[in-house]
Order: sequence, then structure tokens, then C-alpha cells
Amino acid sequence: MSDRLYKELLKKFSRQSRRKKFELFQTVFQPGPNDRVLDVGASGQPFTGYTFEDYYPYLERIVAGGVDRKEVDHARRLYPNVRYAMFDGCALPFGNKSFDVVFSNAVVEHITGEGQQARFAEEIMRVGKSWFVTTPNYWFPLESHYHLPFIQFLPRETQRWYNRLLGTAIPKGTVEDLALLSARQLQRLFPASRVVKMRLTFWPETLVAYSVDPVRAKVRG
Repeated sequence: MSDRLYKELLKKFSRQSRRKKFELFQTVFQPGPNDRVLDVGASGQPFTGYTFEDYYPYLERIVAGGVDRKEVDHARRLYPNVRYAMFDGCALPFGNKSFDVVFSNAVVEHITGEGQQARFAEEIMRVGKSWFVTTPNYWFPLESHYHLPFIQFLPRETQRWYNRLLGTAIPKGTVEDLALLSARQLQRLFPASRVVKMRLTFWPETLVAYSVDPVRAKVRG
């Protein structure tokens, strides 16, 4: 298979996976025009056309941002009706329960350093009445950042060699700073959540931790 065809297949797979996550979000929360939503980790250019903002119907109710100014600025140009801010997901500059829903897609695995993922989770649960957090499944054979099979199970220096030899998604010879999670680890970070394993193939590729505010659940019936 050519590199071009392989990349096209991966892009199609990624779009389908993201669409499935957004459909689950819609089903779980049934959002309305008065809901205030925080998007932690505004998507930039690589994901144009299949971000949360492409699917969510009330853009003016979203506050989105992250630590990467280039991605935030690009998202701002694409989705001008959304309000944007620069912020650290481990120290969110918002009050307790100030958002009806906090959404974060494939961000938590990029939070590294001792205790940082726990801080990230605590902040999401602090500012959100409800939340919806997704991450790639550590145990899925094809690692979604490198697009290489089994690389996440290898020592760091072996990952570097493997990526130098066969990598196409991340610069050859480099190692992505990742802290991939299993379903059990995600559950520990978000203990009051339901953790869902989502799949398009033979094995779950994506994990979702979500919690619905009891008041919201009662209203939605």
C-alpha cells in the first residue's frame, strides 16, 4: 500500500471515529441554545472539517482554548462565532461549575508529568456541571499519533528507532511526549464518570469518560 493511500485511509478512519464521538455527545447531553460549553483543547488546522465546532449547533455558547496559540488562532479564524481564550487545562481560569458541559477531545494523553493528568481531570470536574472527555485507548494496536502498530508498548529509545525507520505522521527520529491511558486509568481520573469503549474495528480505539449533571439528566428525562 502506498503512503498516500495509507494516509487517506487513516484520515477517513479518524473522521468516522470523531463523528461517532460527537454523535454520542449529542445523544448523551441533548444540548440546547442556553447551554454554556467549554472546549478544552481547541482544534487547529490538522482537524479542520471534523472538530467539535463543526458538529455543535450553538457556536456562540462555546468558550474554547488551550496552550497552543497557533492552534487557537487558527481555530478563531475558522470559527469566529466561538469565544476563545489561552489557558492551561491543569489550571482553568474559570469558577466552579461555570459551564454546563466541559468537552475535551484527545487532550488528556498529552498531559505528562507527575500528577498532571489528575490535576487536568480535577479542573474539568471543578468547572463543569457535566463533562465529556475522550482519549485514544492505550491497548489499541495502532497508535493514533505515530500511526504505527504497537509503538506505545516499546521503550522510548526503541520508539525513536522505530519512528525513524517507518514513521510518517511524526518527524522521523523523534518521540512524542504521550501518557496514553487504559479504560481503568481513565476511570480512576474521572471516578464519577461512565467510561465507554468506542470502536469502529475489532477492538475499541477510543475511550470516553462522561458524566451528566443530575439536574440535567432529570430535565432531559
